[in-house]
Amino acid sequence: MSQPAPDATPLVLLHGTGQAPMAWEDVVVALYGSRRLLTPWVPGLKPTDRRSLPLDQAAAALDTQLMLEGMEQADVCGLGLGAMVAAQLAADHPGRVRRLVLVGGQVRPSRAALRMQSGLVRLAPAARLADAGLSKNRLLEALSVARDLDLTLVLPRITAPTLVVVGGTDRAGQLGARALVDGIAGARLRAVPGSGPAVNVDAPAELVTVLREFLD
Repeated sequence: MSQPAPDATPLVLLHGTGQAPMAWEDVVVALYGSRRLLTPWVPGLKPTDRRSLPLDQAAAALDTQLMLEGMEQADVCGLGLGAMVAAQLAADHPGRVRRLVLVGGQVRPSRAALRMQSGLVRLAPAARLADAGLSKNRLLEALSVARDLDLTLVLPRITAPTLVVVGGTDRAGQLGARALVDGIAGARLRAVPGSGPAVNVDAPAELVTVLREFLD
């Protein structure tokens, strides 16, 4: 069995709304053996969680989990809502995050997009979502909470080297990506051609290349 390099910084991968940790499967397979990998549930999105959490509480819960995992410091990559939690973690607990990768993130989620997503979730059979490891009620609650999320005052506090990644066909995401880059000192932008918002699913091989180049 391949063992991670002893000096490699662990990598934490945070899924987005409408995803479960398994959404990172292709990325994990490609990176397996290069470093320790952790794909936790985003706090507040696990089907058994009592409620969705504001960003600061989700980041605090994640910080505690990483501490319990023995990860004094980690590279953190988040997608969608996971990217917002990752950004909050880097701002509130700077010692925990060595490098930060934000994929398909937003400073403030579009309320129109959230309404559309909520409508699609309401139409989706609960059993089909459950088969994917998702809770319909938890998704709807998370989308409702997301209306009030705002990283405007958080971004200037991020000191970790940051890469913002966006799908090449994700027009709404490109606006959010530019806003993130403008808000984080020294942040860089990388587009993945042909990918939509879910880069971890649409273009996992390309995302792995991006991660290796930035993190190694």
